[in-house]
Amino acid sequence: MLNPKCPILPLLLVATVMSTLVSSGCSSITGVRETGPETTSVKPEEDPRYQLPPAQKRNMTIFLDSQTFEYVEDDQVLLSGKVSTGTPQHPTPSGNFHVQSKIQNKTSGKYTNYFNLPTPMPYSLQFHGPYFIHEGWVPGHADSHGCVRLHYEDARLLFHRIRTGDPVQVKKEGMARPEDPLPPASAVL
Repeated sequence: MLNPKCPILPLLLVATVMSTLVSSGCSSITGVRETGPETTSVKPEEDPRYQLPPAQKRNMTIFLDSQTFEYVEDDQVLLSGKVSTGTPQHPTPSGNFHVQSKIQNKTSGKYTNYFNLPTPMPYSLQFHGPYFIHEGWVPGHADSHGCVRLHYEDARLLFHRIRTGDPVQVKKEGMARPEDPLPPASAVL
């Protein structure tokens, strides 16, 4: 029971719960994409990439050594950023795969979080057996049980744009290219 005369305990409890949610893969509670020293929150209706017409060719490449990804539509890099892949004990498989399924509100069937609940895996793209690309904690190094975790806004946009059957390459070496500039807004609408 919390002691009302000790105001520090409730603050510690809140800090512990927030830290646990973020570290368990539930980073969507912030709704913020890391972009460097500052962060921004972008609504889909404000992001012109959501308004682009469907692409003829789509593919995603994950680079394990640099912990980066790029998503290409019709030979232009539409999205790139940081990922967190599997640790040496639980490696992410490398090779050529395809998106097998898309599940917006998936939870893990194998791993639980601090509250002993199935770990959330929002915006999941299954690419090989039990391996998924999904939104989650991206600490700047390999940290997952084999899945590929993306920042919230990257996972949300990728889930919106990519289709079942699209190619996914997981390479041991390489680095994602920066995003190509978008056409003027008048050309998009």
